[in-house]
Amino acid sequence: MSTLDLPLSTPAGCDEPCLDAAATATARRTWSRRTSFWVVISAQALLLAASNFPTPLFPTYEHRYGFSSSTVTMLFAVYVLALVPTLLTLGRFADKVGRRPVLLAGIAVTIASSLVFASARNVGWLFAGEVSYGIGGGLVMSCVAVAIRELHPKQDTAGGALAATLSAAAGLALGPLVSGLLATVTPWPTVAPYALHVVLAVVLVGALSRIPETRPDVAPPRHRVPVLHVPAEIRSAFVATALAGATGWMLLGWVFGLSPSFLHEELGVHITQPVVAGLFAALAVVANGSAQLASRRSDSATALRLALGLVVVGMALMAGSTLVGSLAVAIVGAVVAGAGAGISQRHTMATVQRIAPVHARGGVTSAYLTGCYVAMSLPVVVAGVIADRIGLGTVTAWYLAALALLVVAALVAEARRAGPAEDRTASLAALAGDEPIVPGAVDPALVATGPLDAQP
Repeated sequence: MSTLDLPLSTPAGCDEPCLDAAATATARRTWSRRTSFWVVISAQALLLAASNFPTPLFPTYEHRYGFSSSTVTMLFAVYVLALVPTLLTLGRFADKVGRRPVLLAGIAVTIASSLVFASARNVGWLFAGEVSYGIGGGLVMSCVAVAIRELHPKQDTAGGALAATLSAAAGLALGPLVSGLLATVTPWPTVAPYALHVVLAVVLVGALSRIPETRPDVAPPRHRVPVLHVPAEIRSAFVATALAGATGWMLLGWVFGLSPSFLHEELGVHITQPVVAGLFAALAVVANGSAQLASRRSDSATALRLALGLVVVGMALMAGSTLVGSLAVAIVGAVVAGAGAGISQRHTMATVQRIAPVHARGGVTSAYLTGCYVAMSLPVVVAGVIADRIGLGTVTAWYLAALALLVVAALVAEARRAGPAEDRTASLAALAGDEPIVPGAVDPALVATGPLDAQP
């Protein structure tokens, strides 16, 4: 039983009619399960959309404040660096204080972040805004997927999980697209997207304040922190899987961190057309999610080989687009690479869940996710620093080469690792279920925690 089902406590001196009146008043202030489900779905979509509002605006910020590609990638990286510790550290916090307070706190932080971005006077404001988005995003994502499943009108766990990831994918895709569109068609390119978010988020705060609480009756143990641990018996398999997964996340780091500057500097997309950069990122995300759904019945070996090939081919198309000066070629590359990244993310996560011993599954998953976010942020920061010296076109080619080397390393590690052949080729449909893996949408139930003094 959750707190959603608990009776109201009786105030001192309050008889049964008083209790009935209080219960009726509370019921009137609380949304139905169905309405609450859609409110929380909207909260997740809006959060992930807003977190990507800055992406198509990076070239505009570069021009206005006079910074370089390395600063752009650092802006992207600080968001990830703020998101991951918040997500991992507070993953179980909502079990203690409740889903609703954590959701409200997260949305409130993102409102403050949008106000910072809309009022920005220099690059320092942008860094503050990105950090705030990361913290707010970590708070919301630490419990939103669980809340969605708990509030599903039919109490369908699989249906709730699918709804959670589809809303996350929709938010990730719509964020850069809507931001780019508003920045293109309004005279306030660096204000309009954030103003829209603030208005919608304020409305959402009012709606979230009326959802029922669904946290468990039993609070989790106190003083728990993430434990990253990979048992020795699965380390070779884990390394092979993590290398394959890193390719997809590394590709998405380039899409969200460097592609707007690449389109502007190498393909001539003017800074007054941020909608192009927004569309570019949105198409990559749509391809990512669609490929995950389409590949859910594929076996792991076939799917991963296909994924790795698509990532390399897509990145090659994007790098080669500079040779022919074709935006269309770059867009096709983004779609192809995004699809490959999606297949890789889905099947590597499922493989991690399959190979991990039950008692260590949380720690192994935590280690995998930490590695994924490192792959998403660190390489693109290095690329940005190098781009300041040799140009984005050349750096994109180098990024392709690094991805290709990572693919080779993943294939070699997979070929050399010990284990029955059927472990490498078994279908992952039952393991992966119907839930894709969306960047930024991580179920904290998968993340291990341990005592404060626990050692990996």
